[in-house]
Amino acid sequence: MTIEQAFYLLKHFTELDSDAHALFLAHGFKEAEITQQLQTIGSKFYNSFCTSPFNLEEQLKRVKPIEKIIQSNGRTAQVYQFDQEIGTEQVIEKEKVNQEEIVQLERNGHLIEAVQLPELPHTNQLVVVKSKEDAWITAFPGKYAPAFPSDWMSKEEYQFATDFWQQHVFIK
Repeated sequence: MTIEQAFYLLKHFTELDSDAHALFLAHGFKEAEITQQLQTIGSKFYNSFCTSPFNLEEQLKRVKPIEKIIQSNGRTAQVYQFDQEIGTEQVIEKEKVNQEEIVQLERNGHLIEAVQLPELPHTNQLVVVKSKEDAWITAFPGKYAPAFPSDWMSKEEYQFATDFWQQHVFIK
């Protein structure tokens, strides 16, 4: 995992161990940038599970993937399940929330649906997405969620993504 890939993954952490913190500073990342990534709203790993993106690889050695999704853009998503809760997730089925509380927000150029909940659901799953060259793209606690429908997707993937996002909402 490169330092840039690890920095991107920081948004799924709330704290960072001192070694990783020092490493980011030594590679030119500013304190404010590190803080901003850690404060990004979204699914988060518990500190008791992992204190740095660099520790994720070690955690993955403990388990085998329960699912492998090969995407038409060459990326691979692998879902891992642990025997304890490892963090919180930020996507939930629409049917589990009050429909009148769903709002629309813009996220990464897409109009999404979201709902405010008092706390994020807990999860024992983790998803890792890697490029066809095996480079880390993202990793987050929670169940697999497809990318938003996009032109790069096959017809089947596009339909799956469309159906998924019609039945799920983000939690803010």
